[in-house]
Amino acid sequence: MTTQSQDQQDNELARQVIAACQSAIARAVAQPSQAIGLAHGLDAALTSLRLVQTEVGKGERGARAVVDNAEALTRNALKDVLAHAADPKRALEVLATTSAIAPVVTAPEDAPVPPSAPPPLAATPGMPRFSDVSEAYIKMRIENDGEDHPQIPSLRQYQRTFLEIVGDRPVDQYYPSDLQHYVSKMQRFPTNATKRSEFEGKSTLEIIEANQDLALQPLRRKTLSDGYVAFICTMMRNGMADFRYRDPFAGVQLRWPKMQQAPVPREGISLEVLDRVFQTGVASGCLDEALLPLLSALTSRRLGMGAFLRGADIREKYGVMVAQTSGVVFEAGQWIRIPVKTDESAVFYVLHNFLSKIGFVDWARKQDGWIFAAAHEHPDPAKYLSKVMNRLLRRCGANGGGEVFHSLRGDAIDAMRSAKVQSRTRRLQAGHELGDVHEKYGHRALKAEECKRLAIMPLPKSINWKVFDNLDFDALAAKRRGAGRPRRGGR
Repeated sequence: MTTQSQDQQDNELARQVIAACQSAIARAVAQPSQAIGLAHGLDAALTSLRLVQTEVGKGERGARAVVDNAEALTRNALKDVLAHAADPKRALEVLATTSAIAPVVTAPEDAPVPPSAPPPLAATPGMPRFSDVSEAYIKMRIENDGEDHPQIPSLRQYQRTFLEIVGDRPVDQYYPSDLQHYVSKMQRFPTNATKRSEFEGKSTLEIIEANQDLALQPLRRKTLSDGYVAFICTMMRNGMADFRYRDPFAGVQLRWPKMQQAPVPREGISLEVLDRVFQTGVASGCLDEALLPLLSALTSRRLGMGAFLRGADIREKYGVMVAQTSGVVFEAGQWIRIPVKTDESAVFYVLHNFLSKIGFVDWARKQDGWIFAAAHEHPDPAKYLSKVMNRLLRRCGANGGGEVFHSLRGDAIDAMRSAKVQSRTRRLQAGHELGDVHEKYGHRALKAEECKRLAIMPLPKSINWKVFDNLDFDALAAKRRGAGRPRRGGR
């Protein structure tokens, strides 16, 4: 293509961009109710263009994810702008026929802003950008938790997606609508995108564009809200004490896209399924499948607490056996932090007398390290065990929707409720946060009479408890799971 032809294409594209901005402004003036949405849509696209221009301008110091994908990012941003054109089909045709787009293309500086758009805040000298405060947060987590902590790659993923969708600005230049724009864009971001080879080296916007047809399952709302959005907000607040800026996302009321389904409510596990889980777990020959469902069903504690249980954590108190996981333990030559979710999770809990009757408690107390040691051969023991346990439940008839391993915890709490166990006792045994000030008054631990009652809670008669008789715990602990999925069974 000749230089003149290229210039003609560039000029035509520039005219279309200007016309699209003017069309959006005219629509905002005619329909004020749409002004905010139009303004934010344009602002997000123009922010992406500015991000590309900034990173490309840095040369070798520019963010590789942006620089290497500058052409694609620029085209995606321009698509968002040209969608506001009076004749979007024609405008997009001009974009499609333009052979190459300079990665520093930006919208014209004199393009006016819709009158109802939020006025930009006055820039504060020395104010850090989101990239600065988020990177500081990640470095702090690495210093505290270690580079190999399983959450570090996720934090970098959250940071990258936000920067590539919303853009990098001084922290006092964000609005609640930016977070809404981020959520709306992420509704087509596929689950496990980082593990898919076809997305290697692609930007967030390219991945989203590739899944416009939703051929791949998108993120669940819980993953997006409790993971991506929650930690983006945490990162954004990270510099507030030092730099004294407002939290731009404080009090934001997000409107979740229809594609982001609400979490499936937990459902109870029937005694029929639970009986098959116990039998199949014991038949597996693996300690975790044989004992963790029983431990959860009889204590109401989280799977993560069982995963990090050690022999030294079990002791006698008030005439019954109790367990109490320390927050920090010395293991394999180093001090490590146990993932305790609440302060109440660190309170001791009662082990049902049945666990002593079958010999598990005596055997467990003799172990020098982790009771479920096999799980600690994996980077994230709790996550690994969660997958193993939920596969076990599905093999035994659980529906895989609301019937998950965590359901056993809820069933145990329901059993205590049916037995008229007091609310405060139930909360302490389950490791839940105590309720009002009255519940928190006094020792935050179970009393003697409460411990003795929990240790002899009646067991369902329809369960075949004899399956736990005469178990060889050493053999169960020594067995390792082979590669591949286990065969279906348990019925």
